[in-house]
Amino acid sequence: MVERNKPINLGVSVPDFDAYPQTIIEAMRDIVLDENTTMHQMTKITGHPRLVNVLAKLYSQLLNNKVTGDNILITCGAFEALYCAIHSIINHGDEAIIIDPAYDEFEVLVKGAGGVPVHTCLKRTGDGTDWQLDLDDLEAKITDRTRLLTRLELEAIGQLCLKHNFIAVSDEVFEWLTYDGRTHHRIASLPGMYDRCVTIGSLGKACHVTGWRCGWAIAGNPVVRMGLVMAHMSCANSMPTIIQEAAARFFELELPRLGTGHSPSPTDNYWSQVTQMLDKKRHTMYGMLLAAGLTPMLPEGGFTMLADCTKLIDRLDLTEYADPKGKTVAFVRWLSA
Repeated sequence: MVERNKPINLGVSVPDFDAYPQTIIEAMRDIVLDENTTMHQMTKITGHPRLVNVLAKLYSQLLNNKVTGDNILITCGAFEALYCAIHSIINHGDEAIIIDPAYDEFEVLVKGAGGVPVHTCLKRTGDGTDWQLDLDDLEAKITDRTRLLTRLELEAIGQLCLKHNFIAVSDEVFEWLTYDGRTHHRIASLPGMYDRCVTIGSLGKACHVTGWRCGWAIAGNPVVRMGLVMAHMSCANSMPTIIQEAAARFFELELPRLGTGHSPSPTDNYWSQVTQMLDKKRHTMYGMLLAAGLTPMLPEGGFTMLADCTKLIDRLDLTEYADPKGKTVAFVRWLSA
């Protein structure tokens, strides 16, 4: 269907507009043109020291804990960080609880590690415009085979991690994009959770340079971090030095501009400026989806928007696109035609 109709994929988090910081582009240019050949050679397997050091300073502030270079692993994008986390934590037959809606690769990674994905869904609120976590359903999914929780953002889940002796893998690649004055709460910053978390970040999502493939994993527990490193060594080894050096120079410039909160507060830092621009796009897309007959949910962060298509489906004649799997598949066929 995709090959035939060539639809626009709105599910890929890759911007087609100029949103990356000029400082990181200028840093990359300077590094490439520098006569110092050191930047063109391999760096440490666990990460380029300059980048690791500035991330340690940044996340010490964000996670309310002392983060050192020994807690950080630089990876080939956040996806490899997820791979390393899941493959180092999950044993064959272990269950991994995934909160839906979720990144579709979570299930693939869990199965690839020999684990068993167990899904629990967020509940829609009465007016259908927001989501709530069903804590009773979540705890009901916990068994003696459960070993991993992912996409955890609420304090109550932190308590479940402590209660059941879990390691939480928190995919926080959109940590810098929050709207309407909201704050992104990092689960590793909650009391008792730093040593039970693997926090995952992404340069590509943070700076809108998704092709640079640079991410990181932060683990307070040294045993967990060593597991990450071992998984990393088996699949990627050292990451490109020049990309890490450019990232380090960018973060060194931005760090003094961030203030002391958990999300960008001053208006002169890169993320505050980008968020203002994306906020306009958020409202534009919301209005377009409403006009098309959908019921969109205005996101509180990131740049992905969900929309309920039930009312529109009920008004359409989908006979031509009928599918044994139901109206939703028929609607997708109609939408891409």
